[in-house]
Amino acid sequence: MGARLEQTFAWHGLTNRDEYRRWLPLIVAVDVALLWALYEFGGRGTINLSDFGLTGTALFVASLPYFIGWLFLTARRFRSADISRGWLILAVLTINIPVGDFHVNISMIAAILLTAVAALAPDRDPAPAV
Repeated sequence: MGARLEQTFAWHGLTNRDEYRRWLPLIVAVDVALLWALYEFGGRGTINLSDFGLTGTALFVASLPYFIGWLFLTARRFRSADISRGWLILAVLTINIPVGDFHVNISMIAAILLTAVAALAPDRDPAPAV
């Protein structure tokens, strides 16, 4: 089991579209939960977990492996689809743009769009046999 997780969530290597899509239900569920949490508990486009004390710390510790796993899995998928992994920086940075009384969380939007691109982009052609 450990070797499988290590292979799936490593920075190097490739992830084909079908393998990425196996993780898609979890990714979509977490993204929906994050959007709900941003709406319910967010202020200025972010959720300040320190306001929740020990519960906030527990949420941060529990979500950290998910975000690292998503980042590595998506990076491998982008490499497999021949897309620059540099686009992932948009999801890692905290970018909030004030629009009237609201703040638009660009990082969350970028993460959702990057997930969609990774799930839909075709695999690159394998190297031709010589």
